[in-house]
Amino acid sequence: MSDREPCPYRILDDCGGALALGAVGGSIFHAARAYRNSPPGTRWKGMINGVKVRAPVVGGQFAVWGLFFSSFDCSLAGLRRKEDPWNSIIAGLSLIHISEPTRPRLIS
Repeated sequence: MSDREPCPYRILDDCGGALALGAVGGSIFHAARAYRNSPPGTRWKGMINGVKVRAPVVGGQFAVWGLFFSSFDCSLAGLRRKEDPWNSIIAGLSLIHISEPTRPRLIS
């Protein structure tokens, strides 16, 4: 783990990598989805429109996730004074924990 960037720069590096991953993956997914769901005469236009509308949203969502994950990871590394896999595990669980209450739950 010592070959990674120091923590303040790691946050921006991971955020940018997540943005690129989300934008490319979102482009592929939404291109295929829009191509499949468009009428036969307008498939290419629908595909381009689907990518232009939805791929930046997916890229932004991935970037925010990467920003929070790296922030938690670096915070834990600073608090624990260790660089080990537990920091990433705890950071992922913390991210799931803070993003989970945004979904409504049904009590049954």
